[in-house]
Order: sequence, then C-alpha cells, then structure tokens
Amino acid sequence: MEARKDWSKTWTSAAAIHGAVGYTDKKHYSLSDVMGLTGHAFRMNIDPDSVNAAGPTSFPGGYILRRNLCNLGFTSCLADPSAPLTPDKVERTIALVQQSIDRGVPAIAFDLFVPEFGLIYGYDDDKQLFYAKDVSKDGTLTYEQFANPKIDLLFVTTISESLPHSKYEVLRMALSMIVDHARGKEWTHVFGDRFAHGLAGYDAWIGVMERRGADEYGNAYNTAVIADAREFAERFLREVAFRWDGANVVERTVRKHAGEAAARYGTVAEALGRLRELFPFPEGGRPKDPAEADRAIRLLRQAREAEEEGVRQLEQLFHFMKEYYSEVWVN
Repeated sequence: MEARKDWSKTWTSAAAIHGAVGYTDKKHYSLSDVMGLTGHAFRMNIDPDSVNAAGPTSFPGGYILRRNLCNLGFTSCLADPSAPLTPDKVERTIALVQQSIDRGVPAIAFDLFVPEFGLIYGYDDDKQLFYAKDVSKDGTLTYEQFANPKIDLLFVTTISESLPHSKYEVLRMALSMIVDHARGKEWTHVFGDRFAHGLAGYDAWIGVMERRGADEYGNAYNTAVIADAREFAERFLREVAFRWDGANVVERTVRKHAGEAAARYGTVAEALGRLRELFPFPEGGRPKDPAEADRAIRLLRQAREAEEEGVRQLEQLFHFMKEYYSEVWVN
C-alpha cells in the first residue's frame, strides 16, 4: 500500500514561494493553497524530443513568479541579469537579497546548489556568505559563487508590499493563470519552441512514447513532478469547494465548478500515479520497452481526457468570476 502523502512537501521546486510567504502576513497559506493559487499544481512543460528532465523548470521564471506573487497578494522585485554579469548588476542583485532578508523575508532564487528554485535566508557580509536552502542541501555559498551561476543568468525574486486582495480577486487571478497555461496562451519567452506547455504537453509526451524515445531519467522526473502536482490540484480544488460555503450565486458557482473539476483532477492524479509506479524516479523503469510505452500511452490518454474536462470546468468558472466583483452580495 502506498504511504499517505505528506502535504507539506512537493516535487515542484517553484513552491519555494511557500517558504518565503511563510515569513509574511499571509503565512496562513498552506502548501496546497500556494500550489493551486500560483497555478503550479496545474503546470506541465514537456520536452517533445525525449521528455528531458529540464522540463519542469523550463518557463520564464521572472514573469511567472511575479504573477504567482501577485495572485497571492504581493508586489515583488526581480533581478535576472544575463551573463556576462557586470559588477554593478551583481552588486545590485546582492543588495536586493540583503534588503529582503533585513525585512525578515527570504529571497527566492534559482540555481543555488542545483538548477532548481530555493531560498536565501541569511547573509554574513564580513565573510561574504549567503545562507541558503534548496532541494539538494541547506548550506552556504560565497558571494562569488552566487555571482557565477551555472546557467546564463542570475535569478532572484523578492516579496515586497502585501496587498489586501479579497478571496474573489485571488481566485480570479489564479484561474486566469491556470487557464492561460492549459490553453497555451501563456507567454513562454525562449521556451515556447522547445517545450510543449499545458494540455499540449500530453500530446508531446504521447508522441515521445510512440517513438520509444523517452529518456529514462527525464521521463521519471517529469512523471514524479507532474503526478505530485496533480495530487495537489485535486486537493486544492476540493478545499476551494469546501471553503466557499456562502449562499450567494458566486459562492454556489465556485462550489459547483471547483467540485466538478476536483473530480476530474482526481482521475488525472490516479492515472499519473500509476504512471509514476511504472517509471519510478530515479531508476526510471523501461520507457523504451514497447509494452511499457504502450501502457504509458494509455495512462497519458486517460489523464489528458480527464484534465481537458477539468480545464473546461475551470475555464467556465473563470469567465463567470470575471463578471462579479461584489464583496458582500445579498442574493
């Protein structure tokens, strides 16, 4: 029997946002809340050549994380200078990190110890050190190491002002982001031609399986990340349906569509969970084996069909939410 899921952990490293938000006035947001409201529970970026391990983090981080933080009710600051880095840009980026830490909120960064998102939560100017944590370790890196990332840019996002967004605004913005991503309408910058995003990711993934071309490690990693994300999607939607318990038409409509979408995402999570058993990470299974690949194709088609219906429910809810702005509505 599979162990009970730990809802305090996720394979989506962009959920480092949750760690930073925990030091703000919105620390009441659970990891499920953050995964859902930022849209990361609904994200899919698939490399159509081999399902490369780079897929889950192949999106324009500055744009996406700033929208994520806006959804949660924050303004934010961004540093993403490209290499070669000038001393001035390095100095300004380090200052941005220090200013956030001085306010008591960790900075969100990429490629600290491995090419994933993590947090910088302390610094020592005398020793020229940052204290940081990502999925691989909790440790230190020098300012010099920080200024020489392995990728071609220096990436940091910090949380600024907290805004008094209502639950109506927060959900409406989240749905906008979720639907844009699913329908391929999201701005993808340099990643657009290299990866299939949203629902199109299923077709790309199936195509790789049909060609028997999946990379064992990358396929298993994408499976682990996306299966975990869809489990959070189902939980988030069920919690939305439970919490929106008012009697007016908006609350009733949110309950209806969120509940129906949750049922569809439950089917998605179940299918992808079986795919995860087929291709465990990091071992990878045998995705090039014809029988295993054909089984994977059936599971991916089952997940795609359910997710397409789930997205339709969320799309209908989004278009409804765009028309209503009342905080108190006697109806």
